[in-house]
Amino acid sequence: MKKFLVLAIIVVALFTVDHPLIKEPRDRLLGQGVEVLSESSKVQRSTAARIARANVVKAITMTDDEKRYIDEALATDEKVRLFHLKYCKENDYNLYFYGPDLVKICEIAEQAIHEAKGL
Repeated sequence: MKKFLVLAIIVVALFTVDHPLIKEPRDRLLGQGVEVLSESSKVQRSTAARIARANVVKAITMTDDEKRYIDEALATDEKVRLFHLKYCKENDYNLYFYGPDLVKICEIAEQAIHEAKGL
């Protein structure tokens, strides 16, 4: 019990002391921890979004900018629904895709939404 108490005091002291020898490694370690957590949260995506992105990449040849746009525009299920509403149903102008490519993306987005509802 004494060892645990001493360890707890040392840990609390390390997180509360602002001496440069302690602060810099602690901030670096916490920064790495936050980075790892944010990377792991990016991996977990919504079902419709995952399906839509995978099918769009297979169906359409895209530039790097277009790929980044698709990754952002179809990042979550909600974004897939908003993309479908805005560009497919309301026919808003899309800066990256138009014509047959946009029609194909709309079909894929609608199919992904329906597949996700079925799961």
